[in-house]
Amino acid sequence: MVTGQGANGNKYEWQSWPPDSLEGMPPKRRRLVAWGLLWFLLVGWLVGVILEVAGVSQPWRSLLTLTGAAALFAPLIRGAVLETRQLRAEGITLPSYPVTRKTLISNAVITGILWVLFAVLVISGQPVFPLLAVASTIWLLYLLRRWKTEQQEPRTGS
Repeated sequence: MVTGQGANGNKYEWQSWPPDSLEGMPPKRRRLVAWGLLWFLLVGWLVGVILEVAGVSQPWRSLLTLTGAAALFAPLIRGAVLETRQLRAEGITLPSYPVTRKTLISNAVITGILWVLFAVLVISGQPVFPLLAVASTIWLLYLLRRWKTEQQEPRTGS
């Protein structure tokens, strides 16, 4: 991990940036987010198009794309987890993703749209697997659980 002199007496330079920006993330977590954005905006689509041109049928195309994503993201996730553990051992805590009512509503809308899209594709006779809809549902349930936990905790302050 690159150490530098951050502002306000921070140990690392990236701590001087706002935590909700890419610059404010630790390097390996930032790399994971950047590759995630690149994969979902460009590479995943490009791999799907290449496999379609190669004549790979849809269930296998999705499986190969998912395998490629796993091969890319498994080491990135492992590195980010190890980096987070190292930072915690140094006494540096990273801010968590805030769960608000607006966050829950927007994620519920996205999940609903993904399920409707899956239903439309199934009705039209397309062989699809609801991977994104299932993942979005799991994420929504996780956020809902965190939100309920935060609501039950006694709040301290003025």
